[in-house]
Amino acid sequence: MDLVIFIPTLTVAFISRSLLLFSDGIDFFRSFAVFGTSLYILRRIRKGQTTNYDYGAGKLECLGSLFGAGIIISGLLVLGVIAILRCRHGVALDAGFTSVGMLVQAVGIVVNGFFWHRNKRLAHETRAPLIEMQWRHNRTDTLAGGAVVTALALIVIFHHSAWSVYIDQVCTLGYVVYAISLYIPVVRDSLYEMLDRTLEEHLQIKILRCLAEHFDEYEAFHGVRSRRAGGRIFIELNLSFNDESSVGNVVATISEIRQRLESDIPRSEVIISIESPQK
Repeated sequence: MDLVIFIPTLTVAFISRSLLLFSDGIDFFRSFAVFGTSLYILRRIRKGQTTNYDYGAGKLECLGSLFGAGIIISGLLVLGVIAILRCRHGVALDAGFTSVGMLVQAVGIVVNGFFWHRNKRLAHETRAPLIEMQWRHNRTDTLAGGAVVTALALIVIFHHSAWSVYIDQVCTLGYVVYAISLYIPVVRDSLYEMLDRTLEEHLQIKILRCLAEHFDEYEAFHGVRSRRAGGRIFIELNLSFNDESSVGNVVATISEIRQRLESDIPRSEVIISIESPQK
């Protein structure tokens, strides 16, 4: 769909000289780069080609998400600088082609609104960083499309007024600030995932509660390590057992703790290693 409307949209933006319509150009370049990266990552995941990643392809997804958000923010900053420079002297837009641009944006609102809600549902189900970035992008396009149509309508209606030459630049700056604020959480979350931060406090409390409930079944607790990899959570516990405990009892205890934690913490994988009791 992007390939089909790419050239007509940029042509209308160039002739009408509207920065708001040029903002679509940023989205197109982002789409071509990020969708290609996303498709590559998702195809590898689907085919199971993740043997180089013991903890899954979560890091690869986060990298793709960070790459996409970076492209968008960079393009928006460039657009903002141009808008500021154009504020020094107003630019009159071509009313006819501006109206055509309004029609293109209206179609985009309908399409992006559909994918906004669809991808948001998929993001909640899969917790995939790439899909999380995509629904935020669709939301930005939908809301921005409504703002662009409104701004272009004002330009067409008041094109005879002297102040109308500043509407495009002012609205563009507002769009840039709003859109960047929406993508900052994507960058922050992706960086956190890349840095292997530990689990949140409420999840750590669940781990300690489970260990307390099985306190009489193991000899000592030697520590816990946790990490996130995309939408998955990995927890490693180090326990020691009494020398007199049978293998069957140890296996049963480990199984109970693992099942309890994986039930309490969705999308988690629990590994319990046994250490020698300290004398």
